[in-house]
Amino acid sequence: MKGFKRILLSSAMFACFSSQATLMVTYGGQVASDGSGLTSSFIDPSNLLNPANGFFIETFDSATQMQGFSAGSTAFNDPSQNGQTGCAVNSLFAGSDIQVSMSGSDAFNVRQGSAGYAAAPANDGTCFGYTPAQGGILPSSITIDYSNILTAGIGINYLGVYFGSIDTYNYLEFFDAQGNLMETLTGPQILGNNGGASGNQVEPGSNVYVNIDFTGTGFTSFRFTSTGVAAEFDNIVVGLSNRPSQVPEPASLLLLGLGLLGLSRRKVLR
Repeated sequence: MKGFKRILLSSAMFACFSSQATLMVTYGGQVASDGSGLTSSFIDPSNLLNPANGFFIETFDSATQMQGFSAGSTAFNDPSQNGQTGCAVNSLFAGSDIQVSMSGSDAFNVRQGSAGYAAAPANDGTCFGYTPAQGGILPSSITIDYSNILTAGIGINYLGVYFGSIDTYNYLEFFDAQGNLMETLTGPQILGNNGGASGNQVEPGSNVYVNIDFTGTGFTSFRFTSTGVAAEFDNIVVGLSNRPSQVPEPASLLLLGLGLLGLSRRKVLR
């Protein structure tokens, strides 16, 4: 792989020896051809995806719903965006076994374009998700749980997400099948590794496609949490542990073990 910048590699490798599960965080994706900014290098840039390949995607756009899925839910479309069309939570189609839970009724919305309470990720002209919704109570969080679609022995060991205008108060948490917190990835970590400034809406160091690969034990659910306004995200891609192996070429690399990330872990458990 070319263009690698190794960060905290020796410390992280030391942490790996005492960890049951290790995560590798890389930064960089590819330009999405649907106008949504960046997407995972593992999938087609159109964001049109067949789940038979072992990947699932949430674009928040009805035009790029997963192949074989029926229409997604429009229940979370921003009510202040009158006449909004095309936005939907595709994972919540009728009969879906993917579970989405929130810290409150005002914790999550989907919209197209920036507003005073949510900024679209850089170069993203499509719909995106954010927490909290306008006027929502803080801290705010949304959890996506794939447990019900996983068969015995299969987990999720890859998550890719386009994180927009990352703030120091945004973070991602990962949970196992028993609901135990496995790892936390914080906004300051992402910003620090990319030279980004908190809340910047245009610079590449603050609008980053983040790839998280688990080795060892995979996760079954993850949670976006924000203690301020707001956390914005798009093009969420998850990969099953039994998918065909593929190796993208990200821009930078960070290995982190449970012990290392535990130093900066923040819990918002409800």
